[in-house]
Amino acid sequence: MQLNRPEFWSSLVRVLNEYVQIDNWVVLVFSDRQVRVISLPEVADSDEVDAFIHRYVKGLYLLDPFYIADRENPQSGFFHLLDIAPEHFLNTEYYHQYFAHYISVDEAQYNVRLDADRTLCVSFGSHVRFTQAQITLLDIIKPWVTALMHQRMCFETDQEKNIAEPAPWADAIIQLEAQITAREKDVLKLLLSGFSNKEIAGKLSLSTETIKVHRRNLYNKLNIKSQSELFARFFRPRQETHAIT
Repeated sequence: MQLNRPEFWSSLVRVLNEYVQIDNWVVLVFSDRQVRVISLPEVADSDEVDAFIHRYVKGLYLLDPFYIADRENPQSGFFHLLDIAPEHFLNTEYYHQYFAHYISVDEAQYNVRLDADRTLCVSFGSHVRFTQAQITLLDIIKPWVTALMHQRMCFETDQEKNIAEPAPWADAIIQLEAQITAREKDVLKLLLSGFSNKEIAGKLSLSTETIKVHRRNLYNKLNIKSQSELFARFFRPRQETHAIT
């Protein structure tokens, strides 16, 4: 597995596949404003690639538990879905809209923090649940994997391939900054990600009652009444959102 070869990432995944079953994978760079794609499997299903490019990269990434965890505490390491997903992950919009269809059952990720804003990620999903023994083994080889990932970036002459337009709904959140407070914006992002009032309270070091107040204020300002309306407000295609103001 040579660092300067174009097939480096697929070779790395093949090695990891000796430890766990990997059915899909992607190499990304997370940052505050977007995710950028470094590498995708050449043999990926066209529907999966289309959903990834036109749904995940264009906005659904903000609901990804791995993205949320990285933005809250950017760091290098190995992460497993069960350790970072919200309590009711199976009921979230992200799960129903994307994860269940294109990732399936389980997911894990190696992260390498590149600088203050960017984190390099190798994410791999599986149609079967990883065992605790497999997770432990993947964690043991973490120093080797993350060292390779970091060294590989020296050879990414066209790193961070921008293969999608910026998320159209991201502008909606920016435009709301004059209408909502910074704390309400924090609550909004966590609500969109499927976190409960109790979980949001824990993340923001606030009481559950305070979160309920922020939630009511957000709903009033956005002229909505439910979580599903909140999701539709930001993630429906443009032609469907003209009536939502």
